[in-house]
Amino acid sequence: MTVPSDSYARRHKYCPGCDIFFSLVGLGAAEPITEADPGVYYAECRHCRARWHVHRPGTPERERAEPEVAKRPIEQPDMAAAWSGGVLRLTLDGHVHEAAARAVLPKDADIVAHPFTEGAHVLTAWNPGGRPGRLDENLATHAALLARLRDYDWHLLAEAASRHPGFAWAEQSVVIVGAGEDQVTALAREFGQPAVLRWTPGLLTAIDTATGASLSPGEPVVVARLPHRPCVMKGEVRDEVCRNPGGPWISRAMQYARDWSERRTSLFAALGCDTCLGGPAEGPMGKRADSGRLQDRQAVPSRYGVGRRPDTPPRASRKP
Repeated sequence: MTVPSDSYARRHKYCPGCDIFFSLVGLGAAEPITEADPGVYYAECRHCRARWHVHRPGTPERERAEPEVAKRPIEQPDMAAAWSGGVLRLTLDGHVHEAAARAVLPKDADIVAHPFTEGAHVLTAWNPGGRPGRLDENLATHAALLARLRDYDWHLLAEAASRHPGFAWAEQSVVIVGAGEDQVTALAREFGQPAVLRWTPGLLTAIDTATGASLSPGEPVVVARLPHRPCVMKGEVRDEVCRNPGGPWISRAMQYARDWSERRTSLFAALGCDTCLGGPAEGPMGKRADSGRLQDRQAVPSRYGVGRRPDTPPRASRKP
């Protein structure tokens, strides 16, 4: 028996855990299919590790897959790796700053001094429980976090975000200055967060919110002032709007265009961009970066697992 590609398997192309969308083309080697037993398969989302069946209920293959799926342990994310190597962005006195390893920043970066005399912590409400969530849900939990922070008399920088050095993921964050670490970790647990970042001069350290212990020795960072918020798709300040490389030619090209638009929307929601300001991208499938329809259904790429396709778009074949 080959990997199932009948109508039932094709309909089950959404992950029930994070709602990430898999290809319309069918279930094949590029899709999240695992062989539970010879001729028996199930799907496991590479993004959030949720599992679901691709065989019809009542079939012998489904009955054989049930016990196999139940007994296989679900791989848990590596928290130390997930909370290491990121870039912190925040707005101070009207200027955009980033704290990151020196090698991540441009060679001509405008390095400035550490901005605080007191210790600071970085907290997010996105993707609670270490499971990637939908964009609209993450935006709502961030708003709830800001509302909850009004109960505390803390120095708060609400215009902040954390991101992957290569813009694979980004999440809205807040920077809290001068608060006790026990209070910050307690608030993080309230929002289902397994870790927070402690920011001291020259060092970002991930802290386990359950134990209060450091997840890693800490990463040396410097602070740079940016002239503008760069393009979230190219990672650089640009004079022109980025271009959606997908197009309305074949189903794979259209799916790539949708994936590209969804990634741009989620990155823009966390980071913003001073080139396009969320306006339509170039290209035949270019859309605004604040499309409500996309926000309603998409799961965001996250530090716990990058849910995105390769950067090379498919091309329509041309007959001689």
